[in-house]
Amino acid sequence: MQFSLNCTRRHVVQRLYRFTSKIAVDVDPTVISGLEQATLKPRKHPGIVKPNHLELPQQLGDTLKRIVGDHPVKKVLQDSQMLNSYIRSRHPPPTLAEIENKKKLIVEEVNAKMSLERLATLSEEEADRWKRKRELEINKRLSQRTYAWKPIEYGAYEAIVYAVARGAQEYAVLKRVLTELAQRDEHFKPRSYFDFGSGVGTGMWVASELWKENIFEYYNVDRSREMNELSELILRDGQENKQISLRNVFYRQFLPAIETKYDLIIISHTLFEMVDKAQREEVLLNLWRKCDGYMVIAEEGTRRGCELVNDARRFLLHIKDEELQGHTFAPCPHDLRCPRLKDLADRTPCNFPVKYAPLRLSSDNYGDRQTSLYSYAILKKGPVTDTSRPWPRIVRPTLVRSKHAICRLCTEEGKLQEVIFTKAKHGKSAYSCAKVSRWGDRLPMAVGPLQPSSQTTNPSKTAQPQDAELA
Repeated sequence: MQFSLNCTRRHVVQRLYRFTSKIAVDVDPTVISGLEQATLKPRKHPGIVKPNHLELPQQLGDTLKRIVGDHPVKKVLQDSQMLNSYIRSRHPPPTLAEIENKKKLIVEEVNAKMSLERLATLSEEEADRWKRKRELEINKRLSQRTYAWKPIEYGAYEAIVYAVARGAQEYAVLKRVLTELAQRDEHFKPRSYFDFGSGVGTGMWVASELWKENIFEYYNVDRSREMNELSELILRDGQENKQISLRNVFYRQFLPAIETKYDLIIISHTLFEMVDKAQREEVLLNLWRKCDGYMVIAEEGTRRGCELVNDARRFLLHIKDEELQGHTFAPCPHDLRCPRLKDLADRTPCNFPVKYAPLRLSSDNYGDRQTSLYSYAILKKGPVTDTSRPWPRIVRPTLVRSKHAICRLCTEEGKLQEVIFTKAKHGKSAYSCAKVSRWGDRLPMAVGPLQPSSQTTNPSKTAQPQDAELA
């Protein structure tokens, strides 16, 4: 009798459901088809940017060793390390508003220590001495807390040090960035190249590797005459009388006044060298007017470098002139403000890694690969034509765990979102693409908002969210 009552009760109890937060994904149909038909491997899906590990071509490495010449190798290496450290720690020049804000805070601190009310108790001579002492204290604290920016001057020796310190690293960064451009826009065949702040020519090295048969003019601008001379010497393989293999290579120390258009414009590791925001915007506007295709902006992957790149991107995208309208091609899948910079309390920069092999001058300085963090933006003139632009970008290392992969993404809505991919929740195609993708790659899919999904469960168990939007 007891058994039959329990059975009856079990049949009349309503089924219970729990609702879990689930992020829907929609994988690109061509990718699904390729994966299902085994014509596409997950590790070669179209969102992956390669190469991940970069080395200078043998010829360039030999040339850089040759230009060191009779300079003591040990001193060149020491100076190279110092220059690298200095560049990585750089800040842009402080603005007048930043200085004034700091001064207000310092004045409040000094007032607490040296109250102005004390002036009433001092003689005129003592009051003057006290005021001078107070002003000295304010200026001392202000100088201690204000970044002492100054431009880096490159002579003949400093240019060589820069080539040794930065050549391999900047080559790797630009090779990674321009390779993404070449992979995503296979129809882009630039006939003209313009590099502002060209340095020793790292951008030209990469562009000539990717589009040597197409580019008919290389225009390099750097205010250091010695940098320009060294860049040309490198093109001659370190031999002054050797013929340059590239066509129509020009060097200037200042921006040309003529309104010639260029298919590809580079401004790499240069924004820190400008005296203020007004000069940066003037140069950016000038370059954008010359752009007839793509413009690439790259800097160190520090917080300050990230801010400069994104300030440049926002400035160019908000120009009202219809002829200067453009959009973000990479890395952002949107034209909105960088979500990392929205939160002033979050000091994490938007950056990406690339591994490279430092230049080896001797057996003493041989070492393992190093990783460089960089921030960048590729802007394109005109409307969006790339149908894959909305694909989300992976902005931190992918965490591959047992039967799931965690990806931190920047989405087309301009938000940071974390998605935990599993085969059961998102399908085999999405999961297989997610687990092999790395920081800097894109996922070939659309990522939807958090959606409720019903699921039968034991009523004694509580629901736990599976996916969440990053703060």
